[in-house]
Amino acid sequence: SDRSAKVTLLEDGIPLAPAPYAAPAAYYFPMATRMTAVEIFKGAAATQYGPQTVAGAINLMTRDVPTETTWEIDLAGGMRTTGRIHAFVGDGNRSRGWLVEGVHLQTAGFKELDTGGPTGFNRTELMAKGRMAAGDAHRLGLKLGYSRELSNETYTGLTPSDFEETPYRRYAATALGQMDWNRTQAEASWAVTPSTDLNIRTVAYHHWMERSWFKLNRFGSGIDAHGLLQQDPQTGQGAVYMGILRGEENTTSADQALFIGTNDRRFHSYGAQTSLRWVGRMGDVRHTLNSGVRLHGDHVIRDHTEEGHDMTNGRLVRNDTEMVTTLDSVATAYALSAHVHEDLRWKMLHLLPGLRTEIIRTERIDKGTPALDPITRTILLPGVGGMVDLTPSWSVFGGSYRGFSPVPPGEEEDVQPEKSWNHEAGTRVAFADLQVDFVGFLNEYSNLTGQCTMSSGCNNDDLGAQYNGGQARVRGLEGSLKHVFLLPGAFSMPLQGSYTYTEGQFRTSFSSSFPQFGDVTAGDYLPYVPKQQAYGRLTVAHTLFDLGVGVAYRSEMLDVAGQYPASDLDIPELVLIDGGVRVMPVERVTVYATGTNLANKAAITAWRPLGARPVAPRQVMVGVEVRSR
Repeated sequence: SDRSAKVTLLEDGIPLAPAPYAAPAAYYFPMATRMTAVEIFKGAAATQYGPQTVAGAINLMTRDVPTETTWEIDLAGGMRTTGRIHAFVGDGNRSRGWLVEGVHLQTAGFKELDTGGPTGFNRTELMAKGRMAAGDAHRLGLKLGYSRELSNETYTGLTPSDFEETPYRRYAATALGQMDWNRTQAEASWAVTPSTDLNIRTVAYHHWMERSWFKLNRFGSGIDAHGLLQQDPQTGQGAVYMGILRGEENTTSADQALFIGTNDRRFHSYGAQTSLRWVGRMGDVRHTLNSGVRLHGDHVIRDHTEEGHDMTNGRLVRNDTEMVTTLDSVATAYALSAHVHEDLRWKMLHLLPGLRTEIIRTERIDKGTPALDPITRTILLPGVGGMVDLTPSWSVFGGSYRGFSPVPPGEEEDVQPEKSWNHEAGTRVAFADLQVDFVGFLNEYSNLTGQCTMSSGCNNDDLGAQYNGGQARVRGLEGSLKHVFLLPGAFSMPLQGSYTYTEGQFRTSFSSSFPQFGDVTAGDYLPYVPKQQAYGRLTVAHTLFDLGVGVAYRSEMLDVAGQYPASDLDIPELVLIDGGVRVMPVERVTVYATGTNLANKAAITAWRPLGARPVAPRQVMVGVEVRSR
């Protein structure tokens, strides 16, 4: 969720984060199985979407209301009592239609508690859509959604020695960990098409989410639990604390008490936006104008409490300490944003200028603390891109734009937002059976920021606070390849691959209490930014079946800003193999099997917030899909 806080996440063009301005980390993300397409906006095109432009935008597209009777049901089951059901049904014609869709996923989980007990989850998502034409040029739409998850999960990982021996272990002290959240969604739209060249769409939206996470927070002594788990002490007081976490020692003092907290949060996001698309011509110049305006409000209510527990004979027992409120706050944001983006085309030249503005008013009220006055900040975010079609199948392109990530509510007026200038240049080749992209990028940050969350390792007192990282530079290269080899008969062999090389370094020296920054020297590398990432997949395809295998690679990463090579207390490189087979025995029926981490690689994926946490082990699912057409 920390990384997603710098990306604008959208569903059908509407911000989907629980509170995109006040608390942008995506504690909610819709199931991919419901999505029919994904749009990714990078470069100058990213200025069309906000508030986060520094890392671009991702738009997840849900299923459209059909124009005829359509239905599908997908049933799958797999290892560790994993099951999934996905179904939708809809009907319609040119003037009206409806759609209902639902997904349920559950599993027993892959971790094992020392005390026994559940470590899995169950999740349900429901969506209903309707549309109706009001004359030839008007169309009304309604979208309703409900999601719920109950997961027995924890932020607490393992020591290096315990991870080496049993990577999927859960300590006894995490037995009560549980996340429970609900989300509702309502959106009403009105689309006007006065002519074939002009389209205007207005959407009013309202999203509500409440979540409660009961989890281990700390020891009574305040000892650094992250450092304790990394140091893996075998003697002394540290070994006693570890014995309590494992359930091997009993709590004998207030310092050794385990404080388990409920992070209760309620998110409210609402607003209305209008977008316009106009396709026209000015002499020899064709143009496509996209513009829009949005009025948005959101807030997050944080009510965090802690209760003391003792470890007694391997079990957590509530002790006689009173429940303590560690955070009681309301963070609010209101924003007026507007953008304009033009695509000018003359012969083989494309010019893509754009501009975005955000006017953001934020406020945070902490119970028992004098409230700061609301603060209003305004930002202009220009961008420009260009592309030259050297041939019908070969083009070169480049562009620059202003990256931005807003200041969270509660910061002083002189606190600066994250800002950068992002540049890219590349080339693209596209034939019927071959596509190649190669891009170089350079992001110059005038002020890189980190925002405190529990998952980044911060404590309750600092949640939501912004930490400045000064100047930074992120540069690299990325390339992708898609090719289809035509084989004899009805066979073909699609090949796809991608590779990204990234160097992210601080350009100033400073000391920070943000756990992932620490004491930084200019030239230190950013934490949790791998230098290399790659993926390749080869498929053998036929009209009646296909079989594919993929390999993903990620190089080592730093847990705290510093220098390479990484140490044993950083995140090692990772190679994962996935695969899948589909068979179409009869018309409208598909039988399939998918597998992830087929080599059953056990590796550390993160040290944050507390201890070593693993990638998921091998998982195989088998299913059948039946559809109306």
